[in-house]
Amino acid sequence: MSGINEMNPVAILHRWFNENNDYFISICSELKFKDSGREAACVDLETRTHIISICSWNRVLCLDIQITEIESEESSFPHTGECESIEEFKGHLARVLWWLKTEKIYV
Repeated sequence: MSGINEMNPVAILHRWFNENNDYFISICSELKFKDSGREAACVDLETRTHIISICSWNRVLCLDIQITEIESEESSFPHTGECESIEEFKGHLARVLWWLKTEKIYV
């Protein structure tokens, strides 16, 4: 079923989290999806080396990604702000998954 609800950033983030949940469970000591109920949501993932926070907002197709290296406590923000399209939004999520699977997370 296709519809407006499936095309908003919060729904896409939630679906991405659910589709990859088994993988996240296998590599993360902590993981959670938080829906604010106000058209915003966040995913928090903690691996043995990194903490990743991904937040999305429906209002402006917005996505913020923060990656913190646990040992050095250094953070990077590979993407913050508005995405030009749903495809770009999904591409950023795909990149996070690739980073996790290849362990090529750079801070």
